[in-house]
Amino acid sequence: MVWANLNPASSSRGTITGMGEFEELVLAAAPSIEALIPAEPAAELGRYQPRQWSGPQYGTPAQRALDDFPGLTAERLLGALELGVAKLTLTAPENVVSDLRPIPDGSTFSLLSYGGQSALKEPVTMVAAVHPGAIELITEQVRATAALLDLSDAAGDEDAVVAKHGAAHLALAVAVSAAVLRRLGSPTSVNPSAVIGIAIGVTALLLPGIPKPPAYAQALLQKRRDEYKGLSWSPSVPVSDHQFLFVEEPSLSQADFTATGLVAAVDTGFAVRTGLAEGAIGVMSEVVLDPPSDPETRHWDEVAEISFTAVNGDARLGHGTMPPWPGEFRVRVSARGRDGDDDEAYELLIWPAPYAEPLVHKKTDKVGHRLRGEPEPERTIAPEAGLRWLADLLGEAATVTIITGLDVDDVVDDFEEDSIVIEIDGGVVVVEDNNYVGSNQETLERLSRNGKAASFFWNVNALTTLSFARAGEVIAAEEPWEEAEFGDDPEVVAALDGLDFGDWRHTNAKGITAVTRFTGSELPRDDLTDAIEELLST
Repeated sequence: MVWANLNPASSSRGTITGMGEFEELVLAAAPSIEALIPAEPAAELGRYQPRQWSGPQYGTPAQRALDDFPGLTAERLLGALELGVAKLTLTAPENVVSDLRPIPDGSTFSLLSYGGQSALKEPVTMVAAVHPGAIELITEQVRATAALLDLSDAAGDEDAVVAKHGAAHLALAVAVSAAVLRRLGSPTSVNPSAVIGIAIGVTALLLPGIPKPPAYAQALLQKRRDEYKGLSWSPSVPVSDHQFLFVEEPSLSQADFTATGLVAAVDTGFAVRTGLAEGAIGVMSEVVLDPPSDPETRHWDEVAEISFTAVNGDARLGHGTMPPWPGEFRVRVSARGRDGDDDEAYELLIWPAPYAEPLVHKKTDKVGHRLRGEPEPERTIAPEAGLRWLADLLGEAATVTIITGLDVDDVVDDFEEDSIVIEIDGGVVVVEDNNYVGSNQETLERLSRNGKAASFFWNVNALTTLSFARAGEVIAAEEPWEEAEFGDDPEVVAALDGLDFGDWRHTNAKGITAVTRFTGSELPRDDLTDAIEELLST
């Protein structure tokens, strides 16, 4: 390895106008020191952000910064610089160190108690004790001289620019540290490890507050773009005046929803029209890089898509963001519950695409029709709507069983003690919280001996079973979904009529509805609500 030009005496650089002798000295030496610093640890130093210091305020700020800086990276920098620093002859002018206090008597011997420190930290601790004020002086000299560094020519990708940032400032700190400590002249001060350790600590202390080179912002943006693979997230977003916004910055642009009744482009993003007037709402959001397939509309009331323009590419919704680049994008918005007859929810799907006209894939709610200027549709009430209260009350795992032809005394022994057993007209309803006795086929056969028995079971893993029994025989027992085969028994067919198990919304209410239809029963809402709330509270 060539060590030439490590010392300003061998540099051909001319006088720097408007600069003191010391600043000129260290800036002339810094490029040759910088050439010794590997790119990877230089980049780590260039990106370094210190943690909030919560420990004791010992030593100097630069010593604490050295302690906080990653040890393995510091050791790599020591290995790269140690031989070169040992050859440096940089010496600060006498006036630079003239205000330092004299070496205190006995300081060298008092340091014998500092055992177990690293190869960098122990020499730095020695300098702090033998030369009080030296590390602070080096820190302030680096701070002042760093303002003279010109990194406007830094170029390349983010790694290259941030490595240049770290290496240039560390090289400057090494030059200042070496020059000051050489002028002090003690064996402690000329230790290369002390020079490098102080330089790393000072750089780690100061660099987070020094702006990165002009090229860094664009390089970082390009890195984000290169690494972006799409994103999915589910934020809770604020709703104001019946809409939420996905924009880069607020504006006075008013959304015009007449084209889709759901979504409209605004300055730097788009707005979505909600049924909710004010508050917050959950939004499933996804950004993909390729055009999606045709939408799945079955689970939604309205589905529409529009084009919009990203000006910078930093629009944010909750903790998720748009792709980090400007350009034309397409958003598909799916909505349900805007009329207030269902749980209101939204889904956003965003992808890069050239401008295209707005497109409405599905339009069934009243809000959308009003906004588009269309006659409001007649909304049919779903068969399961009347039993959503029970499914919601029971939560994520339960079994509801209805038995006809028996009374409470006839069935109570078949279930766990914590089951709710209530007499109804013509039979009994049993509700199990997180149990599943009522879904057992042998139990259903026994319970249906004098009539009918039917049950619906569901659990936290979304497993379900819908069972029908009559006259001591199970007629059908399946997990209800679109293609499930329940057979052609007329009473089972009638129980399932109009219940769309292909639409996963309110599946549990649909299952309970089928049970009540098959048994011809009505459930006592007040009695069941009181009993379930009491059970769940214990």
